[in-house]
Amino acid sequence: MALTIRNGRSILILERSVQNIPARPSRTPVQSKERIVPYSEQETANLTVVQEALAAATSDFTKFFEAIFATDVEWTIAGHGPVARTYNGLEDLFTNAEAALFSRFAEPLRITVRGVWADGDKVFAQIDSATTAKDGKPYANGYMYIMSMEDGKVVSGIEWLDLTAYYEILDRVDP
Repeated sequence: MALTIRNGRSILILERSVQNIPARPSRTPVQSKERIVPYSEQETANLTVVQEALAAATSDFTKFFEAIFATDVEWTIAGHGPVARTYNGLEDLFTNAEAALFSRFAEPLRITVRGVWADGDKVFAQIDSATTAKDGKPYANGYMYIMSMEDGKVVSGIEWLDLTAYYEILDRVDP
């Protein structure tokens, strides 16, 4: 195999035998019927913990945090604005981010899990949520979590969500 790179003045030709390049196996979620490379024992254990906690929290998302987040978790909400920062401990996260949101709901936040994957001590979860706000209007959001696991607990992580939807309900609905 040859690769030619032209930068305007010179030509660089790189050659490398394809036979000498080891193929990197692709990783597929544990739910896949056609696993090419199986998850390690640690990855499987972490996946199971997260999947079971998500399954138990489908009708009330607060149960997910209570079930598997360490009390001293370091959790980052990515983005901009007052809620986007790193929280130190579950109490800090709930008091300064989650309580403001959950207090505006007329019913618990329901979730739909779109996928859960693992790599080493990290578990990735894609989640959609929906509920009704106290003003009768719907609230929906999507999340991507990357969680670092230790002894079956989330010890740190980062979450991406639609902060516009978060801030909009805080502005629109009284707690």
